[in-house]
Amino acid sequence: MTAAPRTLPVRLDPLPGEALDSWLEALAVRLNTPLGDVRSHLGLPVRSRSGDHLRDIPPDWTIALREQESTALARASGLNSTAITAMTLAHYDQRALRIDLDRRHVNRRVLWGRGRGSRFCPDCLADSGGRWKLTWRLGWAFACPLHRRLLGGLLPEVRPRPAGAAPLRLDGPPVSATAENGPV
Repeated sequence: MTAAPRTLPVRLDPLPGEALDSWLEALAVRLNTPLGDVRSHLGLPVRSRSGDHLRDIPPDWTIALREQESTALARASGLNSTAITAMTLAHYDQRALRIDLDRRHVNRRVLWGRGRGSRFCPDCLADSGGRWKLTWRLGWAFACPLHRRLLGGLLPEVRPRPAGAAPLRLDGPPVSATAENGPV
């Protein structure tokens, strides 16, 4: 058993409707710390290319968290577990999509599930400093009600960000959500 993560020295509230991976990236930027170090401190194991399912590491942390993961994140961040869960697709489970909670996968064939990628509103990204909304990952999301425009298209897998690159992107989902070496 690993020790519970200590409280983070800096707090950052998630934006309303923000996705977990976006918040983690914004937190890493705020702490001026690599994203992998922030995830590790919060008790989220590092992904590898194979064997992750045997170690109970999901393909995307934004899909669903185990209770102990949510509790550890809440304890370290100062947020409550409900706020942490609201940043994951589990918030929409059985209402807008179906999640296989054992495997932490979205069923793309039921309701509005989407396997990968995200749509986005460039204006929302500019207004929020590059922070991503969770609803953009839902299959029914196609327009931004705030800016009254169609969302940008589905984004395919992208390559990992090169060293020294800007931590938050305005032209794609959070790098941690689609990096070649695995999602958040």
